[in-house]
Amino acid sequence: MYRATIVLLATLMAMAASAQTARSDQPPAQTEATPAAPSNPVVPADPARQMQLDLDRMESLVNNMAAQVSFVRDTNMSILLNTNVQLWSVLIRDLRMQLQEQQGGKRPTESSPQR
Repeated sequence: MYRATIVLLATLMAMAASAQTARSDQPPAQTEATPAAPSNPVVPADPARQMQLDLDRMESLVNNMAAQVSFVRDTNMSILLNTNVQLWSVLIRDLRMQLQEQQGGKRPTESSPQR
């Protein structure tokens, strides 16, 4: 039982990491025009905007996980997954609130539903 839980969580983490890696493997057209050192990571022009995009991506992954919980037949596993969905939802909400406070109380440009 615990092995199945660990395997499932590892799979979810690997899927999230591969989705992020697949998106970061595609260099923006702007970096192709100017030569840059390959060891230097591309720094986003607006860190707040990048964090907003990351939070949107995380929320999408959490929503996908929540949708998949209904297909799990094991009661303990579904309880664990529902708990993870709630945990990540709270974390994403709190990070959005911190980001909003750091921006001086500005309203976010794209409103997201709060859970």
